[in-house]
Amino acid sequence: MGQVIPNKWKKHLVLVEFGLKKQEDLENEIHRYSAFHVNTLIEDIKKQLKNDPDSGMYIISSIPSHDCFKLPNFCISSLEDLQTFKTSLDKYFYSRFSEVWYCKKSFQNGHDVISGRISFDNRDWIDSIKYSHNVEQVWNCSHREIEKFNKNSKAIYLRASREGWGRRYHIDELRAPSKEDKDKVIKGFVQTVKGIESNKEKIEEFERYLKDIGINQLCLEYMLSQKGFSFIDWDTNNDKKVIDNVFPTKENSNLVR
Repeated sequence: MGQVIPNKWKKHLVLVEFGLKKQEDLENEIHRYSAFHVNTLIEDIKKQLKNDPDSGMYIISSIPSHDCFKLPNFCISSLEDLQTFKTSLDKYFYSRFSEVWYCKKSFQNGHDVISGRISFDNRDWIDSIKYSHNVEQVWNCSHREIEKFNKNSKAIYLRASREGWGRRYHIDELRAPSKEDKDKVIKGFVQTVKGIESNKEKIEEFERYLKDIGINQLCLEYMLSQKGFSFIDWDTNNDKKVIDNVFPTKENSNLVR
């Protein structure tokens, strides 16, 4: 019997199903390894860090077979970080996780990387926020910085909202160290909004599907870099229900290193 396909991989494939991501891009962005080959992953990242130590940040994710929400991430920017990750592995790692992945956020001089998320709320019974859209994004850091953002955070941050498609956004909060940075943040925000708007029909199709199975809230995570705009993940209040409905029996490629 083959290895069970992790629900987290199926979750990424949902974006492919609704045309919000290409399968080829997904497989190029996420490097998957069996948990038993975690040392191979470490060596592969080490080679890249030695060749180009300032080229970006590596995000390692430990993947269980079934859970797919708030999984442990480890951000790697140096060989020291990588050694810390290796030291953190314990004897329970192989029983808790079936795979380990990494993706790379490339940093280049003059090119910012914007990580963000947009949430949609389509609950009919709350008229005041019906079809409301809320955006949060940060610059040149992990999207996890959004979740823990507070008054003491150092990240460049923007939060904006609007009533729905075709409406103007209102910038609710903008945190940047200088006017020049604020102008850059606004410019980047406009670019991400264009990326979201260009996928309006696909997002609405996804929302309709979710509503048909009783889910009325959706959050899409995205990234804007020198490579362009792309969606990287999604969340609802019941991801497992979505995955089981989209892939009731379908098998997908499970090739890992």
